[in-house]
Amino acid sequence: MLLILASPVSAQEESDSVFTFRFFPGKNEFYAPGLNNGAELARLFECVDRYKNLIKDHKIMLYVNGYSNAKVSDAKNLRIARTRSLRVKSELITLRGLTENCFITRNHVGEGDFVTVRFFVPKDSIVPAAPAEAVDEVFPPAKEPEEVKQEDSDADSHSEVSVPEQPEAVTPMAEPVENITYIRKDSRFALKTNLLDYAILMPNIELEWMFVDRWSVALEAQGAWYSKSSPRKVYRVATLIPEFRYWVIDRARWHGMYVGVFGGVGMYDLSNSTKGHEGEGGMAGLSVGYMWPIGKHFSLDAGIGVGYMRLRDKVYTPADGHFLYQYTKNIDYVGPLRLKLSLVWRIQGKKIKSVK
Repeated sequence: MLLILASPVSAQEESDSVFTFRFFPGKNEFYAPGLNNGAELARLFECVDRYKNLIKDHKIMLYVNGYSNAKVSDAKNLRIARTRSLRVKSELITLRGLTENCFITRNHVGEGDFVTVRFFVPKDSIVPAAPAEAVDEVFPPAKEPEEVKQEDSDADSHSEVSVPEQPEAVTPMAEPVENITYIRKDSRFALKTNLLDYAILMPNIELEWMFVDRWSVALEAQGAWYSKSSPRKVYRVATLIPEFRYWVIDRARWHGMYVGVFGGVGMYDLSNSTKGHEGEGGMAGLSVGYMWPIGKHFSLDAGIGVGYMRLRDKVYTPADGHFLYQYTKNIDYVGPLRLKLSLVWRIQGKKIKSVK
């Protein structure tokens, strides 16, 4: 938001220019028309065009500093700041033909939510500002000459090394909308199915909601409902398993390592022609897993859970189309309870503006 140029050339060793681009707290999308970023970008383009040859020859370096002050971990803030810096640099790379070697980038935690671009022009390299008509496509023209005349005699020499600072020259523009693209961001919801359960003919589905960064809650439902009358065979299982997770390694949303605590309730009826088991039970335990992307909207989730399970098991025998109750027993078990390799669909979020 600032363009700072040192005093007249005759009294300085170099010209120092700083450009500031604002971001919404916790977000890394670069909104060029808003937050006065459009006007600041236009002024940056004008200065880069003046010194493009020196910049490409690395005689002038552009110093980019990204900042993030969100209420998240330092590691997350650094990732946000890094993405913000990349967004701003990509404008200069795609629209002004610069390369990554033209920049020296540093990212920081705290101080605010913005990115600064700064460069120093040696005294002997300073060139006059471009005429208004040469940069008319970049930012609105300045006032008429008679309206902006300086009172003192050295005004002309000063205007030779600075970008016009009239209010009209820094008003945000609406024209460069072609630089804005629309993307869909991964939402906080993911839909999963455990591929391993299909090996035991157990269809299943799981919905997970990341309600805040690093924390998510999931609910999984499993069910199998098969039976055969002759010879009699029954395979009926239904479970409902909620889980609460903390993402220890959070590389990005839906990418990293997590630990969790889970519980579950269920019922079953398993029998053949000679014996049957029917009952219900519950379980609780701890889990650990890792999720990684395998495509634009898909991931794999591998995990294991161990804990305690208690079943109330009723034993019966089929006889002449009837079921003869035998006895009831409690079954206690401690050990592995869950094994998963799930295919994950990261549900698309809302459409947002983004500058690439």
